[in-house]
Amino acid sequence: MKIMRAGLFAIVLWVLIFFEVSILMFGLGLGEGNSIFHTIHFIFASLFVIVLGFAYFYPKKVKKGFLEGLLLGIIFVLVGIILDVIIIIPLFIIPQGGSYLFLIKPYIFLQEIWTIVLCFLVGMIKK
Repeated sequence: MKIMRAGLFAIVLWVLIFFEVSILMFGLGLGEGNSIFHTIHFIFASLFVIVLGFAYFYPKKVKKGFLEGLLLGIIFVLVGIILDVIIIIPLFIIPQGGSYLFLIKPYIFLQEIWTIVLCFLVGMIKK
């Protein structure tokens, strides 16, 4: 596993999702409680994970397989959580009266599990 490469792709994933959620919330006016918001976000986040997963496994020097995909998914999730704790929660959630409990909302937890599953599947496909 190339940790630095995986970390870089995880940061790119987080940035893509940040902009996607920002467009949905502020550009289209969809709120967090809106089912359309969750559906569109789920589709786009899944596409981002799949594309970045395949991009990570693209060079021939990167080891491929289901275990590598699982580790990639875990890195994607851990880096996302760290960046959320450092940037999103202090700047956007707490000023609106929220707290760090934001990270244990069911849809966020399901998205993290889904990210790991998708990366696992991409690793299996690339094997």
